[in-house]
Amino acid sequence: MSDKKQQGKENREWGAEAEKIAAEWLLTHGYVVRHQNWRMKNTIEIDIIAELAETIVFIEVKARKGNVLDPLDAIDERKMKKMVKGANIYLQGLDRLFKYRFDIITVTGTPQNYTLDHFPDAFYPPLGRY
Repeated sequence: MSDKKQQGKENREWGAEAEKIAAEWLLTHGYVVRHQNWRMKNTIEIDIIAELAETIVFIEVKARKGNVLDPLDAIDERKMKKMVKGANIYLQGLDRLFKYRFDIITVTGTPQNYTLDHFPDAFYPPLGRY
């Protein structure tokens, strides 16, 4: 396997592990994890959908191995729009109204030694049609 393919595989594995770490952290902080890797038509994925105090929380998890790049920089306008579109579809499918918000969880380090940061209300839905 080439170095580039190996690195991509390792990054995907660390990303999946970071999502598990984030879900466990949410559970220990009173959240109910409704879904992990929720998908809509293979074009939209929301890493974690959780609930806390009558609020549906749509969470993007970003993992990095080191402090070279800020994980928050990886969440661009395109990603936000996709999350908002997915959240809209998800909320319309519920049988009652909920408050909602968009959070980001970053996990930096390794599975054995990491730092987790939670950013509630990390962004507001961009205006526009989705």
